[in-house]
Amino acid sequence: MRADGTLDALEPGTVQRGRLRERASDIAWTAACLVLGLGALLGAIGVAVGATEQWGYVAVAATLFTVVVVICVAALRDRARRRL
Repeated sequence: MRADGTLDALEPGTVQRGRLRERASDIAWTAACLVLGLGALLGAIGVAVGATEQWGYVAVAATLFTVVVVICVAALRDRARRRL
């Protein structure tokens, strides 16, 4: 708290603090989505080249990627409804 009694931008209870948490969550989900998507893509390329043991990795990575994308879309829709 400042000397004049106002709050700093990131103190608990401010709008910026709430949005910071949302933004950090968005960045984390985006990173997870990119890593899983890259893993699925690289696994699929490995299968196409002839590495038959990659099928399990491709299936798991693609499933996790799908789950993360569905969760992200649901979170974005929920956030859009709350802001209206």
